[in-house]
Amino acid sequence: MDRKFFFFRREQESETSASFSDTGVGLSTIAIPSENLTFITAGKKKVIFTFKDCNGFDESVLQEGESIPKATITVACKDGEESSLIESVINFMSRNTAKNIMKFDVVKGESTFKEAVVDTLDDVISVIPSAPINTVTKEISVGDEAKKFQQTIAGITFPNDIPSVDYNHEGIAQYANGSSINLGWRNDGTEGPTYTLGILGGNCNAVTDAGESTLIKKAATIGSTEGFRAPADFFATETDYTIYVVFNTNGIATSTSYGIGAIYADNEGETFGFGGRPQSDGVISASNSNFQNSRNVFAVRHDGLTGYPAFTSTVDPSDGTKSFEIPDSNVSAIDYNPNNVFIVRRDKQFNMFLHNRDGDIIAKLPAKTKFLDSSLISSSPGRTDGTLKFRNLGRSNNASIAGKIYLNRFGIITRDIGANDAANLAKQLHQLYAEK
Repeated sequence: MDRKFFFFRREQESETSASFSDTGVGLSTIAIPSENLTFITAGKKKVIFTFKDCNGFDESVLQEGESIPKATITVACKDGEESSLIESVINFMSRNTAKNIMKFDVVKGESTFKEAVVDTLDDVISVIPSAPINTVTKEISVGDEAKKFQQTIAGITFPNDIPSVDYNHEGIAQYANGSSINLGWRNDGTEGPTYTLGILGGNCNAVTDAGESTLIKKAATIGSTEGFRAPADFFATETDYTIYVVFNTNGIATSTSYGIGAIYADNEGETFGFGGRPQSDGVISASNSNFQNSRNVFAVRHDGLTGYPAFTSTVDPSDGTKSFEIPDSNVSAIDYNPNNVFIVRRDKQFNMFLHNRDGDIIAKLPAKTKFLDSSLISSSPGRTDGTLKFRNLGRSNNASIAGKIYLNRFGIITRDIGANDAANLAKQLHQLYAEK
């Protein structure tokens, strides 16, 4: 009997394509020999294939209570035809056929089996684990208690790189609901108190679930005049970096300023991200008031640049990303949750990515740099190079750049942690700040 293969393709191959994924994010295409199939199960409108021997390591040293799960590929199917799809796969594997590939291709919208659905990004989810799980909690293991203690900040365990700056709910724990954060917001990252934030304009207050019923953890208000500033500039001197931000947008979806602005910035009005856009190029300043909130936009600019920022839509899936509204406009939906988690990444080639609270990549910015085009100047639009320079949250050059938000957490890791770790981090943050 000829050897047969399963072929799963979730998205167009890109810079984020990986060989492993604990969540399905970043694993674009995979082919697996049919003899690796261990069993098939079905759920409502889906079939789950479980495979052995898909781990890329020859051996793994695990601690007691840890295990690396088998690979699982979940494929959508027509309602009521779950068992028929399983039978069709078994029959294909059991007989000699002219074709030896069992295809589930979302990119081309093609499948060997009529029962399968391969229309959207979520119709094929390939999970090839790279990290062991705790067999008791069924969550990704972070090692022994000593490592967990060393790698954990305010309820979040970072598997590899510890953030340099991390402003979180524990850093404002001493402030009562509604009181001014007048003694500063402590930095729990490796750079320590050098980057403790002070209030910049207005009166940033602490808010608890008593002050805003949709909050899970304590947050700080940032509004039309409020913001924070560190006493010194922080530079991510390497090409790549990762930023994570957690905030609540309850109420803004029905206000006249619907949308969000930039969360972080420098003093000079050059660096900012990740939302909002200036109405023209040039530095941001209070005198020209040229910064506007935006919906469904990923926009960034870096130190030394004054051109129109690199930006793209978060609701256009044409580049293989998942469509996602920022902020969620359906406030009456039963699953409405204004607690947002976003992760910004820049890789070593200056490509940029935005993840949402599910870990999905919802926007990409391809590299546009002076290394690729020597004709670019500081005022050239759409550049993704330049150094990340951080000083402010919510304001820049005495201008307000953020819409009204309740900010739970903000942090910077001076390395691109990759799509898989970013998805895992997003899910950790969502669980801590957004799940009741």
